[in-house]
Amino acid sequence: MRLLFVTHRYPPDGTAGVETYIARLCALALQRGHEVCVWTAAKDVARREATVVRSERDGVPVHAVVENLYGTDFRGTWDDARKHGAFGELLDAFRPDAVHVHHLMYQSVGLLEECARRGVAVLYTLHDFWLGCARFGQLRHADGSRCDRVDPARCGTCLPSLDWRQPDAARRVGKGLALLRSATGLDLSGPLARRHRRGASAARAAAPAFAAPDAQLAAGFESAVMERNRALLEAVSAHVDLVLLPSRFQAPWFEAHGLDAERLRVVPTGLDWDALGAGVERVRDPDGRTRFLFLGTLVPHKGAHVLLDAFATLDAAARARSSLTLHGPADTDPAYVEGLREQAAAVGATLGPRLDRAGVARALGAADVLVVPSLWLEVRPLVIVEAYAAGLRVVASDLGGMAELLGEGIGGRTFAAGDAAALADALVAEVGLDAAEPEPAPAPSAAFPTWDAMFDSVIEATEEARALRQDRA
Repeated sequence: MRLLFVTHRYPPDGTAGVETYIARLCALALQRGHEVCVWTAAKDVARREATVVRSERDGVPVHAVVENLYGTDFRGTWDDARKHGAFGELLDAFRPDAVHVHHLMYQSVGLLEECARRGVAVLYTLHDFWLGCARFGQLRHADGSRCDRVDPARCGTCLPSLDWRQPDAARRVGKGLALLRSATGLDLSGPLARRHRRGASAARAAAPAFAAPDAQLAAGFESAVMERNRALLEAVSAHVDLVLLPSRFQAPWFEAHGLDAERLRVVPTGLDWDALGAGVERVRDPDGRTRFLFLGTLVPHKGAHVLLDAFATLDAAARARSSLTLHGPADTDPAYVEGLREQAAAVGATLGPRLDRAGVARALGAADVLVVPSLWLEVRPLVIVEAYAAGLRVVASDLGGMAELLGEGIGGRTFAAGDAAALADALVAEVGLDAAEPEPAPAPSAAFPTWDAMFDSVIEATEEARALRQDRA
């Protein structure tokens, strides 16, 4: 089959969970003899917006449409007609048997209609809640509180603080750079991008606490969210044949949001069991301490500060019998990370660097309990599944895919999200437990499949979607 994958970012431009997931699907598809192609978005201030840049990455043809967030209409964040023509040309040239959409952020809902016009089957994997939540699909308000559902009035007070577009000055400079490159071939975007990142970090550090916007501005965004919800739900209902969900808990949420329950299919994320078995060598602590580990981006919604608050309340005996190490990318929110460094130093925890895949394996081998204190509805954190396969216990927030995974047989416990005291109780309960009662070696299963088994499920869903599309014709 010819399979076209649509996403917001693709490696190496993006290396988070969704991007890694799609790259792995592409590699498996190539191994199985399928033809693949990727349509994605990329930031490149030295090129005109909506320009398509073609490349090949690990044998995968990649078509990246330039999106620098220069738009002035919020509607363009979900419906951008500038991208439709080039995407239609790719559909006509590649002639896919099916299109797998993994994210429409930085893209356009109109891509779905382009597929429908050509009778192409469409599958849409929902890795987060962007379909309902315009704030990166995280269901977290700008004031830091969690949203159980999409309430347009509440969205109206949240989205005015969202950086959905570049400032006017950045737009002018970017357009000037694009003209310069077009005329002379000179690309000055690298130095400018580094300068912009430094400036953005300083701006975030100096940003005031959340303040409610004025009523007129909030009302405008409330109306925009209502229009957005209607447009996205109508397009998915009309043009998407099957919706794939990595976790079961998503199904009732999206049904309540308006998706057809009959089109939903749960396909758990795959895991490289062989690589984990060969790459993670469990080493016990010589002093018998219980070693707690955090692996994740160091940003507030991941909850590292809650973990440090909890660790600080452990009594002297529990602290003497345990240790805490945190690893993750630290460049997204420097001011927040500086606060974490101060917290870690005060409680005797270690704040380590970002790890590559080999480093993650070593960290898992040198730990006993993975702690995942996220404050948002993580869908199906791969780090939890990897910790499970490596023989670790897990302590996680009682939300979404984290709670679901702990309910599927992973050893450990959940705690009330954001409650440092409850997390401290969970940590105390784990101290000494791993050394006394080591977990049995797990094995692949329906809930924790190999990547190959997961890919089989994806292909099965693809065949079903093609049959459904033919029935529609």
